[in-house]
Amino acid sequence: MIYIGYFSFDELGPENKVRHGYFSCVVEADSADAATNEFRELIFSQKKMSDIFSNIAAVYIEDIIEIQNIPQKAILTRIQSSAGEFPKSISRSLPHSVPSGINVYGWTPDIEKNESDQNTEEYKTSRPFIRF
Repeated sequence: MIYIGYFSFDELGPENKVRHGYFSCVVEADSADAATNEFRELIFSQKKMSDIFSNIAAVYIEDIIEIQNIPQKAILTRIQSSAGEFPKSISRSLPHSVPSGINVYGWTPDIEKNESDQNTEEYKTSRPFIRF
């Protein structure tokens, strides 16, 4: 089965300012427990080897979704609503490498493909995909 894990985290940013964030992972596993163990191993390895995870202090499981059959029509897998305006943040899909058989599609100019731009503190405003 396919498992999608949604996580939140506490982080200490520059000058030890408190930050928080979210990330998601995906794995094929035999059970939710096996998937959880895979996610745990990935998170620990990222903490050791990745600058992106270096300042993360705590990780929380938000949801783990088990998918027995790939849906033929799009389904909504997660929604989050927060008070106030959209905060300044940086996000990246597949931040380290793109494994064989997986493609990332972004909506330019909303994303920067230049590796040197990935760790910038510059915040860009995205254009709406849909407006109501």
